[in-house]
Amino acid sequence: LPIENRVRRLTVADTALLRRLRLAALRNAPTAFASTYAREIRLSDDEWRALLGPDRAWFAAGEVGLAAGHPSWTGVPGRVDLVSMWVHPDHRGRGLAGELAAAVLGWARSVGAAEVELWVVDGNDAAARAYAKAGFAPTGRSQPLPSHPELTEREWLLRL
Repeated sequence: LPIENRVRRLTVADTALLRRLRLAALRNAPTAFASTYAREIRLSDDEWRALLGPDRAWFAAGEVGLAAGHPSWTGVPGRVDLVSMWVHPDHRGRGLAGELAAAVLGWARSVGAAEVELWVVDGNDAAARAYAKAGFAPTGRSQPLPSHPELTEREWLLRL
């Protein structure tokens, strides 16, 4: 099967894969995420395993794509967050981001979420296009990117 058809939910047995993909994402796109490579390279094995806890869902596309569904950072009832979306540059433009987003949206529906929130850094036009195609729309809210406060990220929302 082509890589685009290989999106699957990660389990604790996939901790090493999660670590490889997440660190690759942080190295490749350091200004796209709220965290940093320097912070996450120091996580212990137990901390990586904890990221795969029962209240969230991580999805991988082989060794080239990653996305996660997470309880709302802001605690909004009925809301979950789509976080950590990344596709290796050699595999972009093939619909893989859409498949990863669809996996997170399926998980969100399965846990009874009413809406899914995400944040996009200004200038990340490819991500904005992928999220718009998946049905997300900007809310007008913005904030400094936690990992690089000189950059601005914008909130997007999809009602399920």
